[in-house]
Amino acid sequence: MKLTDKRFWKFEAMMLLCGVILLCQMLVVLLCNGVEFESCNGAALILLFPALCLSFAISGVPTWLVYKGNSWLRLAGWLYLFSALLLIMPLLTFLFDWNPVTANIRPDNIPADEGKYFTDNEFIIMICAGWAALLIIPVLITSYLTKRWIVNKRWIVKMIPDITPGYLLDSARRAVKGNVSPNVRAILMNYTHNHLILKCYLDSIPTDIDREMLSDIAGEIVGDFPPNEIPTVTEICEASNVEIPKLGVCDSFVYIRNNEL
Repeated sequence: MKLTDKRFWKFEAMMLLCGVILLCQMLVVLLCNGVEFESCNGAALILLFPALCLSFAISGVPTWLVYKGNSWLRLAGWLYLFSALLLIMPLLTFLFDWNPVTANIRPDNIPADEGKYFTDNEFIIMICAGWAALLIIPVLITSYLTKRWIVNKRWIVKMIPDITPGYLLDSARRAVKGNVSPNVRAILMNYTHNHLILKCYLDSIPTDIDREMLSDIAGEIVGDFPPNEIPTVTEICEASNVEIPKLGVCDSFVYIRNNEL
């Protein structure tokens, strides 16, 4: 998936919702533990909200780039991993004392008669454990809602025994929008026996960018259907000066450049 895909911004909106859910969850935990909110505590929570939203927005970028498939649980797994690492890695890198000698030295400001206290390392570990635990519910909720909102037609297709040409063509045309370069004359599609064939005809010899474009389009089409429906995809990218009507004898047109009509 690409960051230029308009669905990415919908996904980022869900990341903001994830921050809202996490903040509400933290408030519930604090209230259940009898914490009284004063003016300074309230100000801290207000400042915490944009920080949480920003962290999930940042975590959403690598999640969107690496995620491929139909499972919302897999999406939740990637989002949980990147969200957890975004806080845990800096804490363990810059604040955690890995020297066993200095890590257990009793701080000077702790009275000698104080038997129990938390070391800095123990406090960091508690923060990391609490962050990892609090992430579970918001990540699961937003991942499920994301799949229902962004690719809701997938759930309709799952109830259909075979892919109908209408659904497949609609999916292909959605994938093409915003992804076609100016040198593309036409994109055609053929689907038989669970085999999807995409043909891209250009003015000039195809480059790696052109092939990557066609691969992204194919990935978005496949992502709209269960894996067993389109197990095989063939991508053909070539230069052609043949008249457009003669190209699509047995194929369906997904895209035709305006000046080719």
